[in-house]
Amino acid sequence: MPLSSAQVVGILGVALNQVFIWPQVRRALSTVQGVAALSVLGGLLARITWTVYGARLGDTALVLGNITVATGFLVLLVVLLRRTGRRLPLLVGAGAVVALAAAGSQFDDAALGWLAVVAAAVVNLPQMLRALADRDRLAGVSVLSYLLVAAASLCWLTYGILVAEPLITAPHLLLLPCALVTAFVAARSARQVRTGDLEASPVR
Repeated sequence: MPLSSAQVVGILGVALNQVFIWPQVRRALSTVQGVAALSVLGGLLARITWTVYGARLGDTALVLGNITVATGFLVLLVVLLRRTGRRLPLLVGAGAVVALAAAGSQFDDAALGWLAVVAAAVVNLPQMLRALADRDRLAGVSVLSYLLVAAASLCWLTYGILVAEPLITAPHLLLLPCALVTAFVAARSARQVRTGDLEASPVR
């Protein structure tokens, strides 16, 4: 039996969700310069909420597509805690994520869905604003991760349309452009750094 278009896009979205966070985690192991903590905390909240929402809907693709990325955001939070001097705000933020996720799990489906939508829609906004505000200090931002985020976001936007689920589609109307802008700014910053290094290198 051939797969439907929704199933194909859902499978691709799940696959991309399994991998997009890990280049950022790997990058953060070297440096966290330019990484927005609010995006990490928001990403963790969004993915936990979407996992619960997917379970409520009985949507296996949505659940599987978010469990792994929630784990990736958790690992990234641990890396930030170990590599930054501002541990208290991060710990407070992590506590707020746990509290919101616990409260959200008690909401009805509609309220939980809207919490997931809002959390997912704004998750990349702090990182995009951070990138635009400090374009010369983005060494810790993974361009590959944000390109993969954009690809995954496009898949889930399409998936939501195909299964007629506006709550799945809605957050990606903001998430997708934020990811693209972040990837573009980070790539440009990295290129300028490489060019500057080459210009500064002595002729051999």
